[in-house]
Amino acid sequence: MERLFLECTLRAALLVGGAAIVLYVMRVKPAAARYRVWRGAMALMLILPIWTLWGPKVPLRILPALPQITANDTTVPSGIMPTSLTASPAISTREAVLLGIYLLGLCVFLIRLTIGTLRAGKLAREAVVHDRVRTSPFCVAPVTVGFFHPVVILPEQWRQWPQAQVDAILTHEGEHARRRDPLVQWFALLNRAIFWFHPAAWWLERTLSALAEQACDDAVLEHGHNPRDYAQYLIDIARSMARSGARVNLAGMTMPGTFLARRIRKILEADRTFRISRARMACAFVVCWIACTACAAGRIDHSPQNSSSQQPTTPSLPQPSTKFVLGDLKIEGDVQDRDAARDRVLNHFNGHEYRDARQLADVVMEVGVRADFQNRGYFKVIADVVGTQPLGIADGKQRTLLIVSVNEGAQYRFERLVVKAADASTSIIPPPEVVQGLVHLRRGDLFDAGELRDAFGRLEQWYAAHGYGTPEIRPEFTFDDTHHLIDVTLDVK
Repeated sequence: MERLFLECTLRAALLVGGAAIVLYVMRVKPAAARYRVWRGAMALMLILPIWTLWGPKVPLRILPALPQITANDTTVPSGIMPTSLTASPAISTREAVLLGIYLLGLCVFLIRLTIGTLRAGKLAREAVVHDRVRTSPFCVAPVTVGFFHPVVILPEQWRQWPQAQVDAILTHEGEHARRRDPLVQWFALLNRAIFWFHPAAWWLERTLSALAEQACDDAVLEHGHNPRDYAQYLIDIARSMARSGARVNLAGMTMPGTFLARRIRKILEADRTFRISRARMACAFVVCWIACTACAAGRIDHSPQNSSSQQPTTPSLPQPSTKFVLGDLKIEGDVQDRDAARDRVLNHFNGHEYRDARQLADVVMEVGVRADFQNRGYFKVIADVVGTQPLGIADGKQRTLLIVSVNEGAQYRFERLVVKAADASTSIIPPPEVVQGLVHLRRGDLFDAGELRDAFGRLEQWYAAHGYGTPEIRPEFTFDDTHHLIDVTLDVK
């Protein structure tokens, strides 16, 4: 879950950043053109979580080729350790907290979006139609509402406006209706609700709203309306809103608050507006689409191997008789003593040889990485192999970099050890003083899975010394997640 959040966050940032760079480099200035590009970027960002989970991925082969060894060859499941001491939950406490915070924010923004949608629908239903013009006493400024069949609603005092102002306002709102801007704005708000934690979603929603207004203003001026007169109309409407002290905050409104000053400046500078040819616009749109799609679906991959590099005579490739050794270890994730853990594992496996990368990854993961964290109290550690990379051949051995992902979780302490018989009538258990000496841990010490394994051996030695043979020992664990304590019960049969 945490990896999904991180990947969606990075991909969304790259998507928005890539589109912005293309627009800047291609010098796309018209508001309508930029509005279309950002509308497409918003649509891609909206489907980004689904695409990240289940969508097709496009490999971007920009990394050097890996001979023989790839991440897919060495990925192993996070199963139990041979000693049956791993108890990895489906979701960690940290992930549960993060998920709870995200769902809380999502619900808040979805509730706000639902209320706004219901208000827009009610406003459209209760509007009064007279001479084919819809009016509402709740509107201080003109507004366009509706998803698939948008309607324009004017304030009741619209008859007091000059005819030129009415024509300009209807042209502006008609452009909102023609492009279905209320629907686009609704999806932008939905995208902001899903990515409420991402600054790009907030910026994208405001940018789409501002560009929609600027594009409609450009359409009004293209119809021949005087820029200064039209700017004055907008100022008059703003003054009416200020006197009333209220406004209907819906997508498609002519006067979206803080955008007024910018809009008036753009209107008065209309004669210096940069024009873009259709060919450049088409080129910019295609480049933006490719860049955004690459950011959304691209996956950095290694280049394919050349046929010549697969010849057995190539000295840089490991031969079938080559042994694999652990050359380096990279630990990813939120780990406190990352370097110390890495050094311990490397020292433990110094000189150990394996027949292939898979065996090396399996052994180092189970006996090295997981054991190291469980020996330091992180009993519920979640660890998986991410991949391997060759580091070259030295002394006839293939040195390998092992990349692992670790979520260490909470650090537990030892509470007590109890030995009980599976069958009280036939099984014998050691005396209490022997049980106390089985594990060299005292109450409150960090839980050490390695020490517990040693306790198994001591218990087997006691039974062998007293002529009972080798018992079957099954450990059971009781967790106190509030105080991070572990009780151990050894069930002897």
